[in-house]
Amino acid sequence: MSHRLTRFDFDTMSLPAELIDHIFSFLQEDTLALKACSKAHPLLSRLAERHLFAHIIIDPSRYLRSNVTEATNPIFENPRFLDYPRTLEIGACLYASRNLPVISIMSMIPQMTNLISLTIHDPYQTEGFISTLRNCLPQSPFQQLCLSNLYGFPFSILDDAKNIKQLTLYNCRASDEPISTSPPSQLSLETLVLVGRFDPGLHRWAMRWVTRLTTLELRDLPLDLDRTAFPQLLEACSNSLTRLYLDIGDYCM
Repeated sequence: MSHRLTRFDFDTMSLPAELIDHIFSFLQEDTLALKACSKAHPLLSRLAERHLFAHIIIDPSRYLRSNVTEATNPIFENPRFLDYPRTLEIGACLYASRNLPVISIMSMIPQMTNLISLTIHDPYQTEGFISTLRNCLPQSPFQQLCLSNLYGFPFSILDDAKNIKQLTLYNCRASDEPISTSPPSQLSLETLVLVGRFDPGLHRWAMRWVTRLTTLELRDLPLDLDRTAFPQLLEACSNSLTRLYLDIGDYCM
């Protein structure tokens, strides 16, 4: 449980904790300044850490360039830090041997109680990755999920993602698994963003996700897309849709 600082804790300082915390919120992109503040005073450290670890980017290619085999970000070494992340972005992992740190990090996501957004780019889709993501989604608090470059992905694992309200898919293709005709029991999307390639399998899954949709965005879609997909999606969410964005993109050029 994170420690809540009281005004008494800051008797040695001239500014109240709330004001210092607000000042630190403007330094989230200046990690060097936040690190310096965290070392200046033990009480400042606790406030600076919240902003220092608010937005986490994991780049598995770093493990390829070096011989690191475990996650070395301090946030994954101290359970107290797991309350801090608001967004988590996991980059491309091109080799199965380098997938272990990613899976280890994903297993910690349900403990990140204040996480709002999860982004995963170009994952190496091993059974371990799929299983970990399947177990992670129902237990995690984040409401925004972005997945890119998934091919043959079993989208049925999203059915139990009860907290996700916004789903963004970049160039994703569905696996050949059977699709239930009934709406997903847990997933209740408000916003669906589809970018790039849009295969028939993904279209069938999208038809299950849009029954309560308020925002639909279709971006950079290919010219050869089956045009019947548009009216079918619109009809499926016509009772709830309030915002539509449509962009065929550069594929028409």
